[in-house]
Amino acid sequence: MRHSIFPTILVSATLAAAAPVWRRVNIDDAATAEAQQRDNGATRALSAVPIKTSNGQCLSVDLNSGDFRHNLMNVVVANCDGSSNQQFDVITQGAHNNIAGQALIVSSSLNNCLNFDPRRQPGNQVLMFSCGGRADGGGQVTDSQLFAFTGNAAGIPLVPLNSNRDGTVCLKLNGNTLDQSGCNPAQASGDQLFTLGDGGNAGAAPPPPPPADEPAATPPPAGNPAPPTGNVKLDPEATAEAQQRDNGATRAFTAVPVKVDGQCLTADLNTGDFRQNLMEIKVQACDGSPQQQFDIITSGKHNDQAGKTLIVSSLTNGCLNVDERRQSGNQVLLFSCGGRADGGGQVTNSQLFAFDGNAANIPLVPANVDGAKCLFNNNGVIDVQACNAASPSADQSFSFGDGGNASAPAPPPADEPVATPPPADEPAATPPPPAGNTAPPTGNVKLDPEATAEAQQRDDGATRAFSAVPVKVDGQCLTVDLNTGDFRQNLMAVKVQACDGSPQQQFDIITAGKHNDQAGKTLIVSSLTQGCLNVDERRQPGNQVLLFSCGGRADGGGQVTNSQLFAFDGTTANIPLVPANVQNKCLFNSNGVLDLQGCDAASPSADQTFSIA
Repeated sequence: MRHSIFPTILVSATLAAAAPVWRRVNIDDAATAEAQQRDNGATRALSAVPIKTSNGQCLSVDLNSGDFRHNLMNVVVANCDGSSNQQFDVITQGAHNNIAGQALIVSSSLNNCLNFDPRRQPGNQVLMFSCGGRADGGGQVTDSQLFAFTGNAAGIPLVPLNSNRDGTVCLKLNGNTLDQSGCNPAQASGDQLFTLGDGGNAGAAPPPPPPADEPAATPPPAGNPAPPTGNVKLDPEATAEAQQRDNGATRAFTAVPVKVDGQCLTADLNTGDFRQNLMEIKVQACDGSPQQQFDIITSGKHNDQAGKTLIVSSLTNGCLNVDERRQSGNQVLLFSCGGRADGGGQVTNSQLFAFDGNAANIPLVPANVDGAKCLFNNNGVIDVQACNAASPSADQSFSFGDGGNASAPAPPPADEPVATPPPADEPAATPPPPAGNTAPPTGNVKLDPEATAEAQQRDDGATRAFSAVPVKVDGQCLTVDLNTGDFRQNLMAVKVQACDGSPQQQFDIITAGKHNDQAGKTLIVSSLTQGCLNVDERRQPGNQVLLFSCGGRADGGGQVTNSQLFAFDGTTANIPLVPANVQNKCLFNSNGVLDLQGCDAASPSADQTFSIA
């Protein structure tokens, strides 16, 4: 369910100078539940305690700030009142902390972590964010959330581990907002000192966890219940983006049952989130329903490995996915193929299973688990356990379709490599190229999920003349090139390619909203990335028309810029796209790349003539 929380509040001039004023947002409950998960197996030195400043006030999570899933929330200083937003857990070991002598500071009510990000603007670098550092909750350990901790809880500095790279900082008060400044932790004083709870000794942080070849995230005991299920309100647009059918894939079987113990795997449509991720797989009596039909994909954009297969729901297009970081009994679920919640993933070994073409009484051995493990029927739910793949037990033996022998998996085409993205839990911020570059860098850029989520925000309150429609020129479609751009999906090239209906070719035409306050103008916004078409003549010719964060600021903090506004009177056929920030120039198709040139807007040439929808 989506609901609005908390009206926009007025803040003092001091606070306004220190950090931006956050507007009311619509919280997405399903996305928030996924992003902000409590680590029940963590070691807590302190639970639900206040953090007090040297002047006796308390840190407080500002519930009027943050995004739709409780990321990027401000921390302010207020009179202590015992409220839930003033209660924190101090975690010395767990799924998101595997470093001795360090602690996470976690909101007890929201489950997000105190995070220091020096790339953000001064005054807005200390915020609450999903523990592990990924906006969708999929992160593991990040040094931006770890703070030095010896067990002493009285009058201590809070020193983020990641500041050691570029100059040590301590958290401190800046007016009534939590901020940072350079410091020598041994000499910290005044507003750089904090007391956790009543200031007693909490006990030293525990020794390091097991060796690196064992999972850092230790799941709780198997007896823990799986997350509650129920009918979630789907977001059709987000679901369509996340769950896309790979029409070009090689299918050994299509729409067949997958059987174990004489019953059929069944997608439980009453589970999962707002875009049909995290759906449970049950084992039920075979009934031929669409929930019991699966495709066996041996080659495609989400499978580039010979001898492996994807197991894909023919109904939802989600892939069977194994994630041992989740609680026992809830580690095998359907998830967007490629492993990214928004559908932007490529290939992940958490969705690949060994397959040699034999389809009868075979083990399903996931490629991402350590040691010999197989899927099995755990009392009506698909789960994972240790096994001997050469001699699986009955509840570890599966059959596809009627159990006949399929053709062996085909290797991927040699001329169409599918790039495996780098680990999502190790973001590396690649700075954007200077304006003089001839073209943005191509290839698979390592995105920073936190920075991207902040920079590319959808304006849900905008007026859209059209949503998710193609923009055509010369009979072809504008296409966002996902292999270009920087670490937060700015500076992405727009190509002109044959129309194929892909999300990269879908745009929103926004005639009013927070980034467009001018009558007779429109924004042209990628429905996929939320970036705005932007014209910048300071860049080199051939690289002046790119997608950029709406509002014109790289971090997403911009309001309105005329470099993203185009004249629009409602006509949608054979129109020029005339940017508001230049004179006597139009966009045009420059041999397959969108570019800018002089034009007569009253009589544009064919390659300057665009149609919307």
